[in-house]
Formats: sequence, C-alpha cells, structure tokens
Amino acid sequence: MLLRLWRTRGARLTITDEVSLPFRAWPLDCDANLHLTNGRYFSLMDPVRIYHLGRTGLLRELLRRRWQPVLNAVEITFIRPLAPLQRFSISLRVLGWDEKYLYLEHRFESPGTLHAVSLGRAAFLGRDGVVAPSVVAALAGGPQKSPPLPEAIRAWQRLLEDKRDHFRDSVPVGAASTAV
Repeated sequence: MLLRLWRTRGARLTITDEVSLPFRAWPLDCDANLHLTNGRYFSLMDPVRIYHLGRTGLLRELLRRRWQPVLNAVEITFIRPLAPLQRFSISLRVLGWDEKYLYLEHRFESPGTLHAVSLGRAAFLGRDGVVAPSVVAALAGGPQKSPPLPEAIRAWQRLLEDKRDHFRDSVPVGAASTAV
C-alpha cells in the first residue's frame, strides 16, 4: 500500500484540502473486545498523512530539500468502535498553523457514523531547524496565512503548554532534551 501512496494520482491539492483513504478493520487489528485496537488508530493515520503529502506535492519537496515531517503531539477521542472486517475511511485536513506547527484533524468514519477524531501537531525539520509552516504551505500551493485556528485547537495548545511546563519542572537537572 505504501508504494501506491507514493504514486498519487489526481489533481494536485493545496495544503488545506481534505484527503480520505479507505480501510478495513482486519481481525488481527482487533483486540479481545472485538474492535479495532486503540494503538492501530495511530498507525493507520500515517499512510493518510503520506498520501496528503503526495497529493499536495510536498512529498517530493520534502525529499528534495531533506526536510523531515515530525508529529509532535497527537490526541484521539474514540466515539464508536470499529468491528472486525468493517470498512471505514480516514480523512485528514490541515486546520491551520502557527509560527512552528501545522494542526491536523483525522476523522475515522463509516457511512453515517463517526468512530473517532484525532488532533495532531506536526513540524517540518530542515538542516537549520524548524521550517516555518507558512513556507511549507506556500510550497503546497496554499495560502501563506493560516486559516483561523478553531477554539478547540487553541484550547489544546494551552493544554500542551501546561503539560510542557509541568514536565519541564519534573525533569532532573542535566537531563537531555530532544523536544521539537
């Protein structure tokens, strides 16, 4: 499937355009409760992000410039379970960005049912550090100015800052940090 994602077809999309890929909840992806196991949601979002990068033309640019897309934070809300062999889709849209991060929304849906929603925060790392999301957006043919971030994202930003401050205070002096 990964090779299929590298050969994206169709009209080129901008960074704020939504993409969606079909999936199935295979029995080995399910747990003892007979639904898609929690950890599998996270790994299934990866190919959707790669597909989005391909459809926007960013995948080629990232490889050419040797930039690395890095997921910095992710949270998920489970709403309805996905049963073994159930078909569903995962959509991705970029909600907006600030000076350092892109904010993503993934939706797990089957016809008429929302199964889960995830928020993600991603950065692009270049040789000289974090690449401004406005530069990335421009390469993808989108606006350099972010759409207004939803209140849910701003609340999540505050929560992430509080967590960062909490854990910064609990890290022993001299401990290494690799935070993005």
